[in-house]
Order: sequence, then C-alpha cells, then structure tokens
Amino acid sequence: MTVKELNKSKTPIVKINKTLDKLAAKVLFPDKLEEANRILKTVGLPKTKTS
Repeated sequence: MTVKELNKSKTPIVKINKTLDKLAAKVLFPDKLEEANRILKTVGLPKTKTS
C-alpha cells in the first residue's frame, strides 16, 4: 500500500514491538490476578445474551 492509501484507510496500522515477548510469561500484578481469580471462582462469568 502507498502512503496515500494508508492515510485514507479507516483501519489502524499497528506495529507490534517484539521486545514485549519477554513479558509474556511474567505476572506483572500478582495481587490483582489473585483477586480476579477469586472473584471469578465465587461469582463466575456474566451471562451473555444469545439470539
């Protein structure tokens, strides 16, 4: 695609930074993760409407 076509496009162009892969296996917020897992165990997932 040319620059003009990219500028007219409504779809955003996103470039993924490969250095973020080193953070994939690391838990950044263990307290929040523990709380979210506890809430999901007690309450469960919300019901979704199906048509």
